[in-house]
Amino acid sequence: LAARVAFVWLRSRSRRPAGDPPLRTLVVLGSGGHTAEMLVLLRALPPEAYAPLLYTMAASDTTSAAKVAAFDAERARRCGSKALLPSEMLRVPRSREVGQSYVTSVATTLRALIASLLLVWRARPDLLLCNGPGTCVPLCAAAWSLRLAGVKHVEVAFVESFCRVESLSLSGRILMAAARLGLCQHFLVQWPQLAARYPRARYLGRLC
Repeated sequence: LAARVAFVWLRSRSRRPAGDPPLRTLVVLGSGGHTAEMLVLLRALPPEAYAPLLYTMAASDTTSAAKVAAFDAERARRCGSKALLPSEMLRVPRSREVGQSYVTSVATTLRALIASLLLVWRARPDLLLCNGPGTCVPLCAAAWSLRLAGVKHVEVAFVESFCRVESLSLSGRILMAAARLGLCQHFLVQWPQLAARYPRARYLGRLC
């Protein structure tokens, strides 16, 4: 196992492309601001190059589905006569609910990881795109497991929330630490001072 981890880490050092467009893209959503920022980011991407979109949200998220439906309708209008591969909405349990104790979150995190493994192994995306909700960490780990098993190389792109000006979110700190193992290939921040503080991060201006 250690040899396999080392092999995946070495392969991740050479940034190989996720594949030829269209890229099967798993998009991680979070209730509230995370979903709003992610939809802004998706508007900037060419629809024909990133399809189908596999929207993945927490089972307890009650707001993202309506926003996604409206966004998909707008996306279809922008494409006009071009046929897009239909998107999907997928659900996973939260690792930790707001206010939940850290003791009880051990069991819920394990449940979320198992559900994420099943979802990602079934979906087998080319690209996983996320921007900070806690739901994204087990999904990124599941994507890494596909590469660890030699099944598929999934590119993981993490875009830190625009609200994070001076420090990373908890999800960002976890993925930054795990980037050494190849868990996250593209770590983007939206403030130059964050890129200066975290050398592995890249600053490309405001993205969402």
